[in-house]
Amino acid sequence: MFDNISNLRPYFFSLREIDNNVSLDIKLPSKWRFDQIVAPYRSVKTKVQDKNEKFILLSLISHATKDGYEVAFTCAKDVIQTNLELEEKERLLQLKIKELEDLFKKQSLDELKNLKFTENEQEDNEGIRMVGEGDQEGLEGDRDTQEEDD
Repeated sequence: MFDNISNLRPYFFSLREIDNNVSLDIKLPSKWRFDQIVAPYRSVKTKVQDKNEKFILLSLISHATKDGYEVAFTCAKDVIQTNLELEEKERLLQLKIKELEDLFKKQSLDELKNLKFTENEQEDNEGIRMVGEGDQEGLEGDRDTQEEDD
């Protein structure tokens, strides 16, 4: 049980048994979402115990069985991990927007008109790369931009 609770820190708030149910309470930032994340966990019900501009105290309620405990903890981890990933994606998006703004300030209009984004797969990971961004290959030779053929 200690490991399950430790995996939820710093969001773990309390664990209670009420009647034949277990209530796993987690304290989340108020901007976090949980409804769609919890929806696939059919045996888990939610109840917002408290909400203010900073936090939501959310109870994940399931049957007080071994499976009920496991699903409640799994659901809580899923809510936390999904929201942390969304926050990281937002930070990355803002960073990439800043990089793109810097690129637009430095490049000429003609160079920017030719700027394209492509998706490419590398092993199992998908990536997005700007065409013309280049890599370490092809550094030797003519570095001038090429004109389009008519």
